[in-house]
Order: sequence, then structure tokens, then C-alpha cells
Amino acid sequence: MDRLQTPPIVTSDFVYLRLIGDRSINEKDFGKIQKDRVEEMKRWTDKIKQVKEHEHNVKIGIVAANKHYGGFGPRTVNIFSVKLLTDRNCSHDVII
Repeated sequence: MDRLQTPPIVTSDFVYLRLIGDRSINEKDFGKIQKDRVEEMKRWTDKIKQVKEHEHNVKIGIVAANKHYGGFGPRTVNIFSVKLLTDRNCSHDVII
């Protein structure tokens, strides 16, 4: 096994996702997107949509992103929001 994987079992009434980078982006380069994480964020938004559809006990989703994830936290949040909110069924109950 090359990496640890958490089993996909929902055991609470909320989900929490942290988009944390690996600190390989130089401090001087923050302020604009340095790493294209769009496809990765699309996979995560798809998972959140699946939780909303299949896990009826889940009331809220919380998503956090830091500047190390892509280089510019606010833009990361905007990209994630657009990917998530393109489905009208996910337009609420998610804190980003």
C-alpha cells in the first residue's frame, strides 16, 4: 500500500474536507495559482455531491483550503465553489 486511505464510511451528521498543500510552493510565489488542482477539486466536489445524495443524515459539509494547496487560497475557494455549485442541489449546506 503506497498511501493510507480512510474507509468511505460516514459516521456523523457532517463532512469535513481539508485541501492542504505540500509546502513546495515558495513563499514569494503566493498570490496566484501555482498548481493546477482543478481536476482534483472536481473529484472532491463529485464525492461531496455523492454524500449529499446518498447520506441523508449528513446536514452540512465544511471545506477548508490553505495557500499551499494551489498557491492562492481565495482563488482555490472560488474554483471549488464553482465546481460544487454547478449542481443546484448542492447550493446550500456547504461552508467554504
